[in-house]
Amino acid sequence: MAARRRAPAAEVARVICRPAARAAISAHAAAAWPREACGLLVGRACGDAVEVVRAEPAPNLASAPDAFELDPAARLTLQRTLREAGEGLAIVGHYHSHPDAPAEPSARDRARAGEAGLIWLIAAVADGKTVTLATYRAVPGPALAPLAID
Repeated sequence: MAARRRAPAAEVARVICRPAARAAISAHAAAAWPREACGLLVGRACGDAVEVVRAEPAPNLASAPDAFELDPAARLTLQRTLREAGEGLAIVGHYHSHPDAPAEPSARDRARAGEAGLIWLIAAVADGKTVTLATYRAVPGPALAPLAID
């Protein structure tokens, strides 16, 4: 099966996040609390939406508990695995948590939003429990624009 192209950032209006992906993100974010968790979102473009079919936890290389830095090796390994599987899935974005903070982009998040088209999913964790998931898309600026999540 040929890989589907990622929808350009300007075309993406919403994110469809499958229940298993939501559960995996929520569990990972809660387990990492009070540190930030991070991982990669795997899915495909579906018209004006991006469908997230699964979440892949990744090592957080940041030394500060309120920051994240995805391990580049994890991303490269997952890209290779997805390409070899030939199922039409790709990395469509990443997720990270905000321990005891809202699911809104921080100044650091906005400054790092350089890869246009990628989905940013932020999980708000309060007292070790994931309470909110919110999605954004990277746009030129760099900036993050909110997206609806289904």
